[in-house]
Parts: sequence; structure tokens; C-alpha cells
Amino acid sequence: MDKDLIETSTTDNILTVNFKANALSSAVFDNLNNILSDIESDDTLEGVVFTSMSDKIFLAGADLFELEDVVMSGDDETLRSVIRRGQETYQRIDDLSIPTAAAIHGMCLGGGLELALACDYRLASVDKNTKLGLPEVTLGILPAWGGTTRIIRLLNLPNALKVLLTGGQFATKPSHKMGLIHKMVHRENLVSSAVNMIRSFKTPPPKTSLLHKLLPNKLVLSKARKATLGKTKGNYPAPLKIIEVVGKSLDVTLDESMLLEQSAFIELCKTKEMKNLLRIFFLQEKSKKLKINDKKYDRCTNAVVVGAGTMGAGITQWLSSRGIDVTLKDVSNELVNKGLKTVGDLYVQGVLSHKFDRPTARQNMSRVHATADDVPLDNKDILIEAIVERLDVKQAVLSQLEEKLPNDAIIATNTSALSIDDMAACLKRPDRFIGIHFFNPVHKMKLVEVVRGSKTSDDTVARAVRFVQQIGKLPVVVKDSPGFVVNRVLVPYLVKAAELLDNGFTPESVDRAIVKFGMPMGPFRLMDEIGLDVCYHVAKDLEDRLNIQSTGINQLVSRIGQKNLGKKTGEGFYKYKRGRAIRGKSDDDATSVAHMLINTMVEESRNILKEQVIDSSDSLDFAMIMGTGWAPFRGGPLTYSGQHTNTV
Repeated sequence: MDKDLIETSTTDNILTVNFKANALSSAVFDNLNNILSDIESDDTLEGVVFTSMSDKIFLAGADLFELEDVVMSGDDETLRSVIRRGQETYQRIDDLSIPTAAAIHGMCLGGGLELALACDYRLASVDKNTKLGLPEVTLGILPAWGGTTRIIRLLNLPNALKVLLTGGQFATKPSHKMGLIHKMVHRENLVSSAVNMIRSFKTPPPKTSLLHKLLPNKLVLSKARKATLGKTKGNYPAPLKIIEVVGKSLDVTLDESMLLEQSAFIELCKTKEMKNLLRIFFLQEKSKKLKINDKKYDRCTNAVVVGAGTMGAGITQWLSSRGIDVTLKDVSNELVNKGLKTVGDLYVQGVLSHKFDRPTARQNMSRVHATADDVPLDNKDILIEAIVERLDVKQAVLSQLEEKLPNDAIIATNTSALSIDDMAACLKRPDRFIGIHFFNPVHKMKLVEVVRGSKTSDDTVARAVRFVQQIGKLPVVVKDSPGFVVNRVLVPYLVKAAELLDNGFTPESVDRAIVKFGMPMGPFRLMDEIGLDVCYHVAKDLEDRLNIQSTGINQLVSRIGQKNLGKKTGEGFYKYKRGRAIRGKSDDDATSVAHMLINTMVEESRNILKEQVIDSSDSLDFAMIMGTGWAPFRGGPLTYSGQHTNTV
């Protein structure tokens, strides 16, 4: 056992338990239980404060690497012992004869919040890094260390279900508003405020009574189930199981509720959905920590984005929000001003959705410098080209700007389909040229394809990966190939869908069938979101290179000719009113064609893996889930097809 995982100190008979570890591993539990034994035997103690030494994390939950081994073992008793250990440890905190307080700064998630819920008081710092939540549902499980049991006894039922079913991370203010914490304080006063609350403790703080009228509880649960089925189509077992457990737990004792948690956790761990979701989590963690070599690289601090359109403006906004000074450049003041407005609008949306406060948004916006003039580029760490998808235009711009950049600057393109090697042919230093392909909308899509050309150096790839990680995105490294990975799989699927219109199917019927399969939206809604003109240009570029033979491209041409480009013009495959699609009714059963469309994606995925465009089926499944919204619970196209292997 590592005794340094938790530190303790006593001042005026108040014990402070200071977590040094971020995750609740077996060793941390052993350490904590020894400390609890000391507390239980010490008659001089008057209270306990649980806190953390980390600047950003209180406790981030269970050690998922340990959990993976347990889940994969498939042994009921092993699973039950893991749950019992957490429940019994936290119950010891709940049962202490002296008052307890959790002084929370940073991420307090999963098992970390479950520990805090076992305390008499919870205080949280007013800090952007402080977030509380129970994300277990996103992994296909439920809080089973007493979290489900305690939160429905602490909060009113709608708020409890909001925390349990969304898996969201709640900032300090909304956490306080819903009753998840008792007090908001500045970080420097966090522990002292907790001590003061303990010293004024006389009786346990009031908790929300469970003695609600039966009908309202049933009504709330019924509405929650209906909303969940509408959102998930029944494809995700965890939220439905949570609603079931909550419903049963309302009328039983705390101990009985704990047993319900245990049984539900074990049941969910046996589902393929949970195993797929857990795998995706680890693939995300792998992407965050991906290294091409062991070199250390300086952080990028200055960037230039060439092209002030939708993608260029989106990239600019994202980079500036991550602390990077960005020069946004285009050929005219009109285009520059339009791009600058898009950046500003994105920050306004961020403030309205509480992603930024106003001072932070203003500070981030101040990092953006937009111009149509020639500007010095000798201080730039990276250039990202995001102009029109025409090879000749891109080559002309890149060759001109290469001369003005420092010798060690990365030159990158955001092209979605054009050849990296073809673009690099115009450069004197093709070794520092690489594809860094963001997805639209940039502020929502986590995946970035890092596209390696035949002359791209290992050092450039390593620096590009590090840059993508620095800005909080998830990199996947792919080779230069028509459409790379995501678009190569996506485009044949989309044009095949458009072809179905010639066979009498409606956009509504096809989209409905695909959503039922588990996709966030169907192909026609997706094309409208992307823009039919963008879809057409990418499809035409890949038509010959991938031998796409489909009348679906003609469907795009027809609508583009009528200037119906999708959501941005108010009409594409659907008509839009106030940004919402107006859907017609359809009784057509498109299940069979939905499977045909899915198989189109599966076959192209297999081709990509066979050609070694990407290093493994894990990486391909990950790219498709993060880049297209492929149904996560199905594990990706290769896993779904039953052809999953660890390596090529």
C-alpha cells in the first residue's frame, strides 16, 4: 500500500484528509479505510474535512483501468466485491459520530462525488475548474457506491434524475442551486469554511424527504422514461436501468437500495453496450496521450489561419479559446469582417450556454487579429490553411506564404479530401507540411485527423499530434488517401442515401431508420447540416478516386442548381423554419435500406484497414464514432461487423 496517496493533518481536533491521488484505486481505498479506522478509534476528533491537493481535481472517480479488468473477468462475485468495497467505505463516512465535510475544488466526478454525498456538508470553490457530476451513465453503468441511493434522498426527483441520466458536469453555481452543495466559497477559504461549518454543527443538515406523494413520483419517472426512450430509442440499457432502480429505491430502506445498485451494476456490466462504451473511453484516453516520439515540444502560442469562411472562423475561435494568439487572414475586408463576426457569434453562443463568462470571452476574442493585408509571419508556430477546396488555389497560397514563415513552423491544411502529396508538391519543404483536418462544427467535434503525406517528417507528425492535444482535441493519425478516413467512409454512404430518392424512398423514412439504428441523425439531415454544395465538391473529388458510381450525386446537383444548399439557405432535402427542419410524415419502412447504407460504411472501413490507411481497427472505429457520430453503443463499424481485430 502506498501511504502517500492520502495525507492527513490535525488542527484543533479537526482532521483534514487530503487526497493526492486523482482516481479511487484499490490502494486508495485501502489507505482510506485505515484512516477511517483511526478516526473511529480517536475520541478527541471533533470533525473531518475531505479535500484534495490537486489544482484541478478533487476526485475523478473510480480507477477505470482496474474496472476494465473486473468487467472483462465477467465474474459476478468479483464485480460484487468491488461495489461492496465502495459502498461499505462510504457508509463508514456516513456513520461517523462526528460531522464531516467535503471541501471540493476541481473535478468531482463519479466515485468522487459519491464520497462527497456521504459527508454531512459539501462546499465547492467558485472556480471554472470545479465541476460535479455522475458520468457513469456515459459508460453504460450507474453510480453504485451509494451514489444513486443518496442523491435521490438529497435532491428533488427531477434534479436527481437530471444528474443521473445526463452524466453532465455541473459548475458550482448550478450545483448549489439544485442542492448538490451547501455553500459556494473562494478556493482560498475552502477548508477554513468547511471547518467553520463543522464547528457550528449541531444536527445533521436537512435532507429532502422521500415522503412525496406517490402519484407525482410515478409521474416524474414515467416522463423520464418516455423522454429517455425518445432520445435513445431503447439502444442504451443504462438510463432505463437507472430509472428502474430509482423507482424501486424510493420505497425501500437505504440498505435495500444499495443492494439494488449492486445488482443493476452487475447486470449492466454484462451488456455489450457497456463494454463498447468503456472501450471508447479508453480509446479517447489513448488519443489524449498519443506520442509519436519521446521529444518534448514547446507549446504553440502564435498561429495564422488562412481563410475566414465557416471552417477558418471556427478554427480561429477554438484556438483563441485555448490561449493561442491567432491571425485570421483572407483576401478581402468583406470576407475578413464576415469571419470575425462568426468568431464573435461563437463566443456569444458560448456565453449564453455558460461555456464562458463574459470577461473570459472578451479576453479570448482579444487574441484574434483579422486582416486582409500582408502581415509578418516570422513569429508564427503554425499556419493552418482553410480556403476553397481547389488544388491550384491552395498550392498558390501555400507556396507564397511558405517564404514568410519561420523554418520550424508547421504548415498545415484543413482540406477534407484533397491529396496532401499533391499540395506538398509546390513547397520547398514538404517535410513540414501536414493535414490537420478539423470537423464541422469545430467547437463541437472533438476528432482531428492528422494526415501524413509521403514526405511529411516524423517530427512534423509528432508536433502536429502534440498541437492537437494542446488545443483539447483528439488526434487520429492517418495516411494520405482519398478522403482520408472519415470522409472516405462517409461520402459513399451519403451519395448512396441520395440515390434512394430515385427508388421512391423519402428523406424522412431513411433518416428515421438510421436514427433508429443509433446514429444521431440520418444522412439527409447530415447533408443539410454540412451543406449540399460542400457534400457535392467532396463527392466529385472522390468520385473517380474511389470509383463512386451513384445517381445520388445528381440529386445534389439538382438542389444546388435551385440554390437549395441545406440548412444555411433554409432548404435542402428538408425545409427549415427558424433553424429547425420541417419533417413530413412517412409510413415507409426503410429498415432494409438502412442496413444497406450501414453495410456501405462497413465495407469501406474494411478497405481502409486493408490498405493500412490507419494503424488499427481500434483507431478506425474511434475515428468513425468521434468524427461521424457512429452509434457509440455499437462500438464502431468494424466492431459492429464482427471483424474487429487489435492490429492490422
